[in-house]
Amino acid sequence: MKAELYCDNCKDFTEHVNIKDRVFRCSLCGTHVHLMPRKELKIRAIFSEEDRTRIGSIKVFEDEELFKGNELVVDFENESRVGRITAIQLRDGRIVEFARAKDSVAVWLKEVGEVYVKFSLHKKAVTSSYKILFDGETEFKINEEIEIEGKRYVIKRIKLIDGRLLKKEGEKAIAKDIKRIYATYSP
Repeated sequence: MKAELYCDNCKDFTEHVNIKDRVFRCSLCGTHVHLMPRKELKIRAIFSEEDRTRIGSIKVFEDEELFKGNELVVDFENESRVGRITAIQLRDGRIVEFARAKDSVAVWLKEVGEVYVKFSLHKKAVTSSYKILFDGETEFKINEEIEIEGKRYVIKRIKLIDGRLLKKEGEKAIAKDIKRIYATYSP
């Protein structure tokens, strides 16, 4: 069996030949590489969807690094969902924003596959609030026209979860990153 592996001697990815179980030889320089299998861990996942929380699990390699903001697949009994890490709990109980998987006992994640986007819709002196479910990858753009309940509105500002405010024409964001959209009535 042949494989494309990194050779420390050649300082590049080269073709290697499997000479015995988990031992490969570089076809260019003859250096041997011992591949150790990566151990996969199952970590508890506390998964938040709008108004409910469920417990599932994530599968990661023990040497993998977890960061706040990483998106991972969370497995439940009969389904899987995509979530974004909001916090990580270490074995000693501390809550952190990054850690190695082997040091982690739980991760908190927020649903990003399907998310509710909040809208503040302005029509003259009246402001109405709406919350509409979208695919997390749905894109919204400043000065884009949208239709809600048969009425047209123009997006004027987009408040992001990270605190930034988009207001220049053409700026855009995807639903999973949006805290609220501000739009005005367009007759």
